[in-house]
Amino acid sequence: MSEPTWIERHVPGRHGEVRVREYLPPGDVARPRLVWVHGGGWVVGTLDEPESHQVSLRVAAAGFPVTSVEYGLVPMFPVVGPMRLRPSPFRYPVSQDQVMDAWLDAQATHGGPMWLGGASAGACLAAGVALRLRDGEAPPPIGLAFLYGLFHGVLPPTSAALRWRLFGLPDLRVMQEMVRRAAVNHAGTADSLDNPHIFPGLGDLTGLPPVRLLNADRDILRASAENFAHRLTLAGVPHEGWYIPDTTHGYLARPESEAFELGTRAIASWLAAGT
Repeated sequence: MSEPTWIERHVPGRHGEVRVREYLPPGDVARPRLVWVHGGGWVVGTLDEPESHQVSLRVAAAGFPVTSVEYGLVPMFPVVGPMRLRPSPFRYPVSQDQVMDAWLDAQATHGGPMWLGGASAGACLAAGVALRLRDGEAPPPIGLAFLYGLFHGVLPPTSAALRWRLFGLPDLRVMQEMVRRAAVNHAGTADSLDNPHIFPGLGDLTGLPPVRLLNADRDILRASAENFAHRLTLAGVPHEGWYIPDTTHGYLARPESEAFELGTRAIASWLAAGT
């Protein structure tokens, strides 16, 4: 059986060129294209990471073209002590703009129906772009795919069910503080943690296209995804959400795992249903 092929391109963007990797499935490609955004807390991740490259290969092997986006990263934040940020040209809105520019290029270059999706912090960027598309910057996707997404700068309260699943994992307060610090590092200031343009879980979600979510069972970021799903319900947005049992955050970065297989298979099934 032939394998997917891929090429890299540098597409024009408002902050300079954006590096993308385009994956072409073997055989028939008359299907929705997925524009995919990797995670990494806005501080790590490239087109070569499994969460980007291996996911894209697997989705392309299922018959769907993929455009994977590389965005600018910010320096690592201090995990203890004062929150002194190192200078960076890639704080909000730059990384979100880069995803938008990659989306616009994919529309102009390939046309046809497209999905937009991402994992973890990449889901945050993709959801922010989805809200901008809804508000008229360009035609919106026909669907959104978010895997263990982060949509808030400050995590919502964890449910009793989630706290039980997190038993035995690192201290919740420590993990919540790490998420907050990562969000400040991305936004550039703690005053921006309630900005819905940066953290779309705080925004008006009305009018988004159908959303599919797949979360890790034992993941503190589940609190963000669950709150996001609740707000989708309030906004009347069609959505479905599932958990992969006994999994932790970042399972798409572990291509040898069963969770990776389940996650990539889920993405392909969502795209197939959206044809």
